[in-house]
Amino acid sequence: MAILSKKHAGCSTSCTVGKWIVCLLLLLVAVAALVGVYQTHVIVGTDPARFAIQFGSTSGSLSILAFVVAVMAWGKKMSCCMSGTCEVCK
Repeated sequence: MAILSKKHAGCSTSCTVGKWIVCLLLLLVAVAALVGVYQTHVIVGTDPARFAIQFGSTSGSLSILAFVVAVMAWGKKMSCCMSGTCEVCK
């Protein structure tokens, strides 16, 4: 019975690699959402030196929400990766 109740110190290599791949993908999603926020809020006219910022549109609000959700998911996963705790390997 002592063998079954023994806790191991950390995650396996494949679990650690999988967690870091998910963190990288969530970072890419957050960057894509940031690009979406920029594209929906900044309007570039014919002259690139002059641009306007637009607020209050539905697409702008949804892009900000998508960015916030992506950053929160990335932050939560990064805190799990940095702390070394894993829900699967407990």
